Amino acid sequence: MIQIMNKRAITILMHIICWALFLFLPVIFSPDFGTSPKGFTHLLGYPLHFFLTNLLLVPFFYFNAYFLVPKFFFNKENLLYFGAILLLLCLFLFISDLLIPARPRLIPNNNFPPPGFRGVAGDRPRIPFAGARMIPRILTFSLVWLLGIILQVVERLRITEKRSKENELAKVNAELSYLKLQINPHFLFNTLNNIYSLASIQSEQTPAAIMKLSEIMRYVTQDAQADLMPLEQEIHYVNNYIELQKMRSNDKLELRFEAQGDFTKNKIAPLLLISFVENAFKYGISNHEKSKIAILIKAENNRLNMHVQNIVFEREENGSTSSIGMSNTRRRLELLYPGRYSLDFGRKDNFYIVDLKIELI
Repeated sequence: MIQIMNKRAITILMHIICWALFLFLPVIFSPDFGTSPKGFTHLLGYPLHFFLTNLLLVPFFYFNAYFLVPKFFFNKENLLYFGAILLLLCLFLFISDLLIPARPRLIPNNNFPPPGFRGVAGDRPRIPFAGARMIPRILTFSLVWLLGIILQVVERLRITEKRSKENELAKVNAELSYLKLQINPHFLFNTLNNIYSLASIQSEQTPAAIMKLSEIMRYVTQDAQADLMPLEQEIHYVNNYIELQKMRSNDKLELRFEAQGDFTKNKIAPLLLISFVENAFKYGISNHEKSKIAILIKAENNRLNMHVQNIVFEREENGSTSSIGMSNTRRRLELLYPGRYSLDFGRKDNFYIVDLKIELI
């Protein structure tokens, strides 16, 4: 509300300044500025009727810009619009003529030429063209008229662009919400499978795993509904997931997880990192062979670096179910951090490596 009032105040101030320049610059730059010439009534040496004539254009500008243009010009009622402009021009010229003080009539009389005058035969005093005095006023009127149209055209373009950006933002938010709805069930299915694995072997870690799951689900279903979350909470969420995975893993897993830096200063879009961790555990663990997973997260100078590396164990479902989380995460990065992230991932030898860099806010 305050910001809107400030914009209005600035707009009003700009209008006042522009009109002050329009009205008083001719006065200041008048050859007789500051003097008191004889003849017509003057304002600091500038003919007062000229000043008043320009002053008439102020109400015309706003009437044209804020009533005639939106109501008729933009609705393509050109006949009514240009008829109204022509009528206003005639009214302007009529009133401005009334403001001009009476002056001697320049019409020849019987005493002209004076006695003794010798000139070219047929010389007669030339009567000034009556419309010549109107040309400067018509030009000034036309300038103010065009400025009123330009003002409204520019304003309309600004509003159209603003609405377009709002519509685009609404589409982006809708898409992000859809992506979140996809991520949440995807994560839940994987986690419930983990709990089931622990319960099936009657592991003593089952109650602890359920508590971890409770924390994770609270974050996913409640906290993560916000557009941004403290980076510290997102790292805690990743850590809970890793702890949950460790509970169901055997001694063949060699896991390295490091989180370095100050995670209290920045925020990040929620559920953005978990897909890379999920895939590392889903396709980097074997019940029969030695497994290696390395997850390194570092925050430094408003930049987050994430490195995930795991041995790849071939499975039939590789490239199918994993694509849901990975494709969603990539799309969210494109929408939320355009030009502010880099994501490289792929297979190298027998390892799958992910390197993610994000400029945080």
